Amino acid sequence: MIKNLRANKIVFILTGILALIAATIGVLRPEMYDPVIVFERVIPGVFTQDLLVLVGALILIALSLSMEGRDIRKAIVIFGVLGFFFYAYGIYAIEQVYTLLYPLYLTILAFSFYGLIYGLGSVDQAEVERLELPGWIRTAAAGYGIFIAVMFNFIWFSQLIPYLQSANRIENLFSVYIIDLVFIMPGFVLAAVLALRRRAMGIIGLPALFILGVGILSPLALAELIKPLRYDAPMVMGEFTLYAVLSIAFLTFSVVYLAALREPEALS
Repeated sequence: MIKNLRANKIVFILTGILALIAATIGVLRPEMYDPVIVFERVIPGVFTQDLLVLVGALILIALSLSMEGRDIRKAIVIFGVLGFFFYAYGIYAIEQVYTLLYPLYLTILAFSFYGLIYGLGSVDQAEVERLELPGWIRTAAAGYGIFIAVMFNFIWFSQLIPYLQSANRIENLFSVYIIDLVFIMPGFVLAAVLALRRRAMGIIGLPALFILGVGILSPLALAELIKPLRYDAPMVMGEFTLYAVLSIAFLTFSVVYLAALREPEALS
């Protein structure tokens, strides 16, 4: 179901190797962020994001090495990991995290973005659209995707409106608004609609976005857990609960969706 498999695997593996290098250095030398991240509250999240990128890079490399042309589940996980890398290094790029690794961040951002475009463009859409999925799973997954888009659009715009009214500029974390409102939330809506219409980009894109959601939100939950231990800071229970619940929901939808996705012959 994935054409040009060799070329895709090369791009995926290279992206994984680059991300593994950047994340490993970030985990081993977290102090390198101190001069360039002035908003101290995000430092725990930066550390845990590097941890999750490291895990994601290993998963990406392992799945890419073992993937065959019809391994659509592996391809979906790979697309989700690439989306997570696009998000993570998009934040580093936009927020001007000018460590010595900044050129590497830009390279990973480019590889993940164009790797997604090339990989999705290599999907045999007719074959994917033959895949079977129980209707209730398709509907529930699409509904959850739309719910996430509506919820975060409401949250982010409610935070942005006071800035728009006062004409104040945001000095930190404005990248989250940009990436979410321009790319991720519209992506959830489009993927949900296409999944309901049984189109290939929806069938693949929706679970890939769920995997991306795990990558984005689980580091934030983990950051709250390690604050008292590593940073001598109090855990914010409300934020931990929100991020943990959403991460678990994304992971559950991902696992159920991928487990239920079948080729027609497997259902007979």
